[in-house]
Amino acid sequence: MVAAVGLLGTGLAGCGGGGDSQDVSRKMNMVTVNWIEGMAFTYVQEQIMENQYDMEVDVREVGGGGIAFSSVAEGDRDYFNEAWLPTTHQDPWSKAQGNAAKLGYTYKGTSVGLTVPAYMDISSVSELENYRNELGGEINGIESGAAVNDQTRKILENNGLNDEFSVVASSGPATWQALENAVNNEQPIVVTGWYPHWKWGSFDLKYLEGAQTGQSPVFGDPEDVFKIVDSEFTEEFPKEVVCFLKVSEVTDEEIESLMGSFRNRGDMSKREAASQWIENHSEDVNAWTKQAEECAASDGSVETLPDDATYSRKQST
Repeated sequence: MVAAVGLLGTGLAGCGGGGDSQDVSRKMNMVTVNWIEGMAFTYVQEQIMENQYDMEVDVREVGGGGIAFSSVAEGDRDYFNEAWLPTTHQDPWSKAQGNAAKLGYTYKGTSVGLTVPAYMDISSVSELENYRNELGGEINGIESGAAVNDQTRKILENNGLNDEFSVVASSGPATWQALENAVNNEQPIVVTGWYPHWKWGSFDLKYLEGAQTGQSPVFGDPEDVFKIVDSEFTEEFPKEVVCFLKVSEVTDEEIESLMGSFRNRGDMSKREAASQWIENHSEDVNAWTKQAEECAASDGSVETLPDDATYSRKQST
């Protein structure tokens, strides 16, 4: 299905990242977490690489960001496209540095914070205590060990609420189902939230003041989502493949349509949903592959980003 899009037919398939086509690998191991925004984009990248760049790609889904970071740093996986930095994933990134690198941006300008339905008569984290009984003293987090859960506990501690509330770890899908059930019945609920994420397009939500990006040192200033690769990545794979993964960055419109396609895929597999999205967004995909073509035609190897690279944080200063 991807081939029908008519992408990149330039004869670059023999160009290696290290400049020697005999030494490059056409087998790549990707890792993703059950976070729909990154997972959906991973399968789109997989389909484009397999159908357009003659790659053999294996995607492994794991239970948390820490596992994804360590699997890249330890050489078990080659690529992970959802590293929220410099704040959210600071801990696993600091452990991976030296054995992993930032290849490029996936998305620029994220936000994170405690999130509630707009119908709740609360605007600030300082008012949260008033809802303790109605909320059962619980805030809905995501999978155990997730950075956003720890950040939420720190927010509670900083506001003297750690004895009043606990963060309940659960899978992402279970948390969003709890959110949907609460909204359908106009019941109070607080969840760990972030953007980009499909829930903002499905429900009328708001962040709590004092517990969101830009308003608390816990969540820091706006972040970016990066692609993390092992330290040998740019020399290990064909240059045009490295270039494609480096330049394929999503906009708000692209990531929202992609998340919607995956959420509403029905009986389709993730790979089928990715192929359908590619077919329906040929202009977006062609723009990525054109940039990749230009990158691959340049002299030298593809450069990774500095470890402290940031875009959105610079824009906010």
